[in-house]
Amino acid sequence: MYSYLRKMKNVKSIKYLLSGKKDEQWGITVNTVGTQVVEKGYASYPPAEKHPEGFYFDVNKGRVLGSWQLLYIHSGRGLMYDADGGCTAINCGDMILLRPGVWHSYLPDRETGWEEYWIGFQGAVIEERLRHGFLDKTVYRVGVREDIVSLYSDAIQIAVQEKATYQQYLAGTVNMLLGLAIYHDTNKASSSDYASGRIDTAKSLMRERFTEELDLEDIAKEAGMSYSWFRKKFRECMGISPARYLMALRIQEACRLLAESSMSIKEVAWNLNFGDSSYFSAMFLREVGMSPKDYRRRFRVNFV
Repeated sequence: MYSYLRKMKNVKSIKYLLSGKKDEQWGITVNTVGTQVVEKGYASYPPAEKHPEGFYFDVNKGRVLGSWQLLYIHSGRGLMYDADGGCTAINCGDMILLRPGVWHSYLPDRETGWEEYWIGFQGAVIEERLRHGFLDKTVYRVGVREDIVSLYSDAIQIAVQEKATYQQYLAGTVNMLLGLAIYHDTNKASSSDYASGRIDTAKSLMRERFTEELDLEDIAKEAGMSYSWFRKKFRECMGISPARYLMALRIQEACRLLAESSMSIKEVAWNLNFGDSSYFSAMFLREVGMSPKDYRRRFRVNFV
């Protein structure tokens, strides 16, 4: 599919889309998807292509979009400008998240040009994620990844065909691309970071021993950290405390044992070091939203 679309770039690789009320109820709608190659030494940017009002822009004047847009620069490099006069270097493998109502401008370097992919979208689901602090960056450094190119290329084909429920398909693509942007940017940025490496070691030790009577201070010491520093950095990296992470590991295993084993609830609690079944039941109800007994009744695997 990817090689096919590269051959078709000058034929039909830019698509603008409409959505109905039913599509909007899904939570995400897509209004444009496309790709284009801007050759090095180009005469103008954006290339002379017919775009609807609100999407085309003059690099010198910039633009303000009425919806979100996620760009991926697969090759080449360039610059991006913001309303405060800031300038950010854009390299191959970068994803740019453009927010509605925010002025911006960007262009490829004339020495390299670039190959860009984009998808435009809007909806209540995206606004909710913004409110919860998930979409807090403009540039995500994800690297040159063919799986991301494949997602964009597939979305272009789906958009061109415009078959029934294509908007829901494209909404799924938006979810995937945003998830990949956050995941790869986060892990690439922290891969060589000392704190991240120590926390990964601690997590590995916790996964190996979560069924034991575990002392988190011992885990911190084995991972080469003071306990106070461990708790602070763990929460920064994971968004939860070490104790809550350990509890999540035990509850996850409890779910498996309740569904797949013949252990009594008391035995499950004892095997996972909860101390007593009443405490286990209280923690299980808090984390899962139902009692161990109700969970087993609902998800129990039949034994022969």
